[in-house]
Amino acid sequence: MKKTGNIIYIVICLIICVLPFAGMTCYKTTTTTENKQLAQFPDVTKDGKVNLDFPDELSAYFEDHFAFRQQLVSADAEIQSKIFRVSNVDTVLVGTDGWLYYTDTVNDYLAQDTMNDRQVFDTVHNLSLLQQYVKDQGVSFIFTVAPNKNSLYGEHMPYYFNYKAGDTKNMDRLTKPMVEAGLSYVNLFEPFERQPETLYLKRDSHWNEKGAVLAYNTLMDAMQWEHPTYEDVNVVRKKEEYGDLNKMIYPLTAVPEWNSEYQYESTWSYTSKDQDVEAAYLETENKKGDKNLLMFRDSFGNTLLPLMAQKFEHAVFTKSVPYRIAEYIKTCQPDLVIAEKVERNMDEFMTMPPIMQGPEITITDDVMKDKKVQASVTVEESQDDTNYYLVSGAVQMEKPAKDAIIYIRLGQGEKAVTYEAFTTSSVDTDYGYQLYLDKESLQSTGYSTLTEGDVTVIVEQNGKYSQADRVRQEDQENEK
Repeated sequence: MKKTGNIIYIVICLIICVLPFAGMTCYKTTTTTENKQLAQFPDVTKDGKVNLDFPDELSAYFEDHFAFRQQLVSADAEIQSKIFRVSNVDTVLVGTDGWLYYTDTVNDYLAQDTMNDRQVFDTVHNLSLLQQYVKDQGVSFIFTVAPNKNSLYGEHMPYYFNYKAGDTKNMDRLTKPMVEAGLSYVNLFEPFERQPETLYLKRDSHWNEKGAVLAYNTLMDAMQWEHPTYEDVNVVRKKEEYGDLNKMIYPLTAVPEWNSEYQYESTWSYTSKDQDVEAAYLETENKKGDKNLLMFRDSFGNTLLPLMAQKFEHAVFTKSVPYRIAEYIKTCQPDLVIAEKVERNMDEFMTMPPIMQGPEITITDDVMKDKKVQASVTVEESQDDTNYYLVSGAVQMEKPAKDAIIYIRLGQGEKAVTYEAFTTSSVDTDYGYQLYLDKESLQSTGYSTLTEGDVTVIVEQNGKYSQADRVRQEDQENEK
């Protein structure tokens, strides 16, 4: 009897081990609710040679496509989250009372790995150049930040994140400099913090419909424009919302949660080919609306889109990063540009600045050559927009000022033209720079092509202008 029991146990174990693989012939996993792209079946050869990565790629393919994957992932998630209070998905944190959080917000929540002084300057400086460009086109501009859920409702975070590295987060460091720089910043943290009601979803990383209406009204109030407020419309609560985090961690066992539905007559419609709110580019039209809107947004804009579309006669919503600001202002002819960025991605402004030509500036002070200031220069066609050259590199100084500004000068003498560059940060340096130069404009001034030899780098710090000594980027990296 004991021997028979052992055999049965072994057979069951073998079936459990073999079933996911054997079942791929008729029940292969082809979709996922996780925030990832499923691996493709690998090729045995690549470029006419044996694919040495085939075993690893095949393993990745099996991990994504084995039979009953969604069922097994859901079962595992239920066990780990309900019993052990942990997540089996790297992108999701299991909090208390059924709350879920996005893992990428942990650093902000703990105030760890925050921006240094130079990175704060880079971010504010680049946003200021963006605002200056928009306003120079005669267009209004506002910038806003969608708070991370745990910045507003952190009381449900897992207990093992109770020990914070500090009390000053990136937005704490950025808010005052943005205001002092004259940035048209609309603070959403304050109105959300004043509300006694929870305005984010428990099992989603975003605000709920009431939160979206609050954000929309705050933005429109900042413009002092007449707009529908939705204060008097009928609001119905429905338990039909399946949050993004909910579906990531529980592919098949996710349960809906409550959200609000604002019942009003919608008079707008999509005019773009794509008509999914998740699409990267969308256009809307409302013949009863007024003014034109260009909105750079992320997923927090999903619930803002219907509200904005109801207000504006014509609206363009784009998720492009870096912002294709020059192109879209030319084609959309907006009255207002809104740039909305989620708190956790604020570093994108210092790593991927907008695609626009930097402003021309005039330097009246003397510019002195300084061998203690070194700069690398690369000139190439922009991969993000082939209508531009991208001039980029980094400067290196003995005692760099946190607010050092970098300029690019083309040519010499009276015909020289100087541009202010975006300041950038990377894993290698916080003193990088980028400048987009419009090819057509350069050709009209005699530059059929642009090379490194046409470029002079000038650094402004401590009230002085220094012409940087040219070095190769490889030499800069070797000195570190």
